Amino acid sequence: MKRSLFLVGLLAVFLAACNSGNGAESQPISVEKEFEDYRKNVLEPLDERSFEFAEMFNHSASIIEQPEESHRYMEEEVIPFMEETRKIATDAHDGLVNEKIQKLNETTIEYLNLTLDSLHKSAELSAIDVDTANVDTVTEETYQKAVKIHEENMELQEKIDRTGVEMDRQIDALVNEQ
Repeated sequence: MKRSLFLVGLLAVFLAACNSGNGAESQPISVEKEFEDYRKNVLEPLDERSFEFAEMFNHSASIIEQPEESHRYMEEEVIPFMEETRKIATDAHDGLVNEKIQKLNETTIEYLNLTLDSLHKSAELSAIDVDTANVDTVTEETYQKAVKIHEENMELQEKIDRTGVEMDRQIDALVNEQ
């Protein structure tokens, strides 16, 4: 009898241990823990890449007088780099469970999308530079096209700034919660 009670007790402990494992998986992760993971796996890599992007941007500015090289660099180096950067945030999105972290990631993705849109506008402008590099005079149509692209890019820059401020605000709020 004692032995069967011992086995029943052992079985109960074993089942409880198995169930507690399943219960832990179904319970939501805390905002603090998810934010720490998000910071480590998304924000820190994005921050590191921002330094590389700054170097790329400086290099791009240094070759601006070489329209073909500048355009090639933008299309083949800078834009693909930023697309890879955006992929860090987009890949993380489906795994996020807390609403505050999801919203931060959405803002981060928006920021990166706007930055990519701006880079594409810059590439359009550099393509115009390539097309007009060996021309003595630029047509009014080409000039107006360049002005329009520049204005659109300035609007994008304003949106990027606002989105960056919002992203910083969301990060600060999460940091202050901890």
